[in-house]
Formats: sequence, structure tokens, C-alpha cells
Amino acid sequence: MSMFKLTIKTDNAAFEGRDRYAEVARILRKSADWVENGTFESTVFDYNGNDVGQFKFSGKMEDA
Repeated sequence: MSMFKLTIKTDNAAFEGRDRYAEVARILRKSADWVENGTFESTVFDYNGNDVGQFKFSGKMEDA
């Protein structure tokens, strides 16, 4: 069994006000692009370049 986990820390300026929803969506889209292109673990950054979390597949990756 494998599991995908994405963690985003939203306690900085990039996530203030209404922009927080757009920033979370941007990080989700970028993470999805990375996974689609074969990256299964990475640090994620906000639009200011701050490290705000990571995503990772754990467990055995099986071919579909």
C-alpha cells in the first residue's frame, strides 16, 4: 500500500487575506504537476520562496 501526503504551513504573509486560497491552490497545482512528471517527494515553497511544507509518497510504488 502507498500513501500520498502533502503538508502546507499557512502561517506567513503569503497566506494572509483572500490570497491564502489562491496560494494553497497554486501549491496544489504545482505539486500535481511534479507528481505527474515523476517527482514523488519534494519541498514546497510559497510565492515568496519560503519553504512551507512538503509532499511525499510513502510505501511501495506500484506500476498502474
